[in-house]
Amino acid sequence: MSQPTTMTEQAGAWSEFNRHYPRLIAAIGDATFLQRLSELTTAIVGYDSLVVMSFGGENAPVLLYNDTSFFEDQAIDKEFMSALVLDPFYQLIRRGVKEGVYRLDDIAPDEFYSSDYYHQIYKQTGLQKEVGVITSCGDNLRLVLSLGLRNKASVDVDEVEVVNTFYELISVAICKHFQVGHPEQRTIGHQLNDIFSNFGKDFLSERECQVTQLVLQGYSTKAIAPLLEVSTETVKVYRKRIHNKLKISSQSELFSLFLEAASTVPADSNIDPLTLYFGGKSVH
Repeated sequence: MSQPTTMTEQAGAWSEFNRHYPRLIAAIGDATFLQRLSELTTAIVGYDSLVVMSFGGENAPVLLYNDTSFFEDQAIDKEFMSALVLDPFYQLIRRGVKEGVYRLDDIAPDEFYSSDYYHQIYKQTGLQKEVGVITSCGDNLRLVLSLGLRNKASVDVDEVEVVNTFYELISVAICKHFQVGHPEQRTIGHQLNDIFSNFGKDFLSERECQVTQLVLQGYSTKAIAPLLEVSTETVKVYRKRIHNKLKISSQSELFSLFLEAASTVPADSNIDPLTLYFGGKSVH
């Protein structure tokens, strides 16, 4: 666990910030801006990777920058990108969370680290720790800066405290950059919100769909109950019904079904992915 930042560490962070921030400001509107941002965040926090994504209204998330090999090594296909909707930071954006700095460990569902999404998708990134910085630039543009630690060596400072110290100054520079110029963007998904929200709607009840979405994100039966204001026994009943209706027997099968069904959805479609996956035939 990170320790509270000492005065010496704060002074060191300020020294690094003062060294890198002028370079960041000078790069506003230039294609090198996000590279300078990566250099700044690495210097003040000690994390060794940065991924920047934008979320604009109902549009698909867009990968703006990454200094890792993960996205280059991955085949960015529909299955992989459909799984992005299960990412805890993506879910924060969907819920309209306020701007700020969030540690993954603090916002992830209680069974996230044992979920299929974690083992099949997230773990491949190689991240040991992650902090998400959420900032808004106007009504239709929100950005998530994912600061990741790949090296197993621990970072001793409180990374959230450090980033919060410089949050306003960094946010101002980011928003100014996107007002002035737009670096090359790469769309990495489409209609994720619709795919996630529509999954199972033609086969499950509204409440069963809610349970399905929470299970896919990594919430346990115990954690789902208070979220839906029902008992754990009721959640168990819903989960059993879901398994019966979809002809599955485990959470892993549910995850695989979601990925496979989501990959069948064409652009500009608002249909239940399962309806396409099963060819319009009921699974009952």
